[in-house]
Amino acid sequence: MFSKFLSPAAGIRVALLGFSALALLSCDPEETQPEPVQLTNNVFIVNEGNFNTPNGAVSIFNTASKKVTDVDAFKTANARPLGDNVQSMAVVDTVGYVVVTQSNKIEVVRLPELKSAKRAVKTISGLKKPRYFAALSNQKAYVTEWVDYGVNGRLSVIDLTTNTVTKSIALRGEAPEQLVIAGGKVFVANSGSNTVSVINTATDTEETLLTVGDAPNSLTVDQNGRVWVLCGGFAGYTPNYEIDPATSTKGTLYSFLPASPTTVQRLEFASTVGFPGHLQIDGSKSQLYFIYSKGVYRMSINDKALPTTPLIRRSFYGLGIDPKDNTVYGSVAPYTTAGRFIRFQSTGAAIDSFTVGMFPNGFIFY
Repeated sequence: MFSKFLSPAAGIRVALLGFSALALLSCDPEETQPEPVQLTNNVFIVNEGNFNTPNGAVSIFNTASKKVTDVDAFKTANARPLGDNVQSMAVVDTVGYVVVTQSNKIEVVRLPELKSAKRAVKTISGLKKPRYFAALSNQKAYVTEWVDYGVNGRLSVIDLTTNTVTKSIALRGEAPEQLVIAGGKVFVANSGSNTVSVINTATDTEETLLTVGDAPNSLTVDQNGRVWVLCGGFAGYTPNYEIDPATSTKGTLYSFLPASPTTVQRLEFASTVGFPGHLQIDGSKSQLYFIYSKGVYRMSINDKALPTTPLIRRSFYGLGIDPKDNTVYGSVAPYTTAGRFIRFQSTGAAIDSFTVGMFPNGFIFY
């Protein structure tokens, strides 16, 4: 993940606390040799890799064997590196779409082994700093693109039958990040501003531009079809490049129904330096999870106030919730060594931990 103007939770790599503080032993050896990929119970871990270095990877963890079966599954399957700055991954049926930002592409792979798809076009190109992907159907999808730094981004339409870009929609906001599809609309978080772009999926045109909090970074949809938008707040800095609470802005959490997006519920975080991010939802789509002020918090979609006590008292570089059993996955990303992820029970008690690639930022449960 990279940014020159987002809040730390949204885009700046922050050195996280040492793993020793958890007093939890690793469950894997220092060197993990690839094993045969299992057909079920897999979790794909997105590893960004070092910036401007083609060492991004997708690791595979099997929940049944409790093993990382391959740290760099794409390279194992295809005998070539995945690329520079692997940002995200999405799944449509048995096909994976891996978004590689600095390489300006999306790799199309067969699951679970991540072998390049048996299609005429195996790599979706013609993109400019792509970030996140969401499918409307098995024939059509959307991908957010930064385009460049300090300019408005765009949303491209992908034909999944040909793996080609059919249209690019100019957005009125910088640094578009996550997106969700609900009620026949695409909602795009413009993290470099304070807006959410609303795209009509029938016409592929911008329908409206919603004003939310500063630096919206992640979205989800609950069991009632309500859209939730987490805004990190902008970070202000002193002349010594330290976070300045006086000039930073508070994070906010918005929610609304797709049919009436201007009627919103708004909750404001207490601190200007908490920088909430990584909004997730559980398997029942009734509980929200997010990272805020060096902790992982959980709340019901029916709560009218933000939680004040963390479920887990530490921060992470990435966060995921297994929809099968609500196991919490949190990733740790040291700058110079391979990253790790730690699993927690839904009570917040630690279970185990495993080594993966550099800068693990997200989890896909398959």
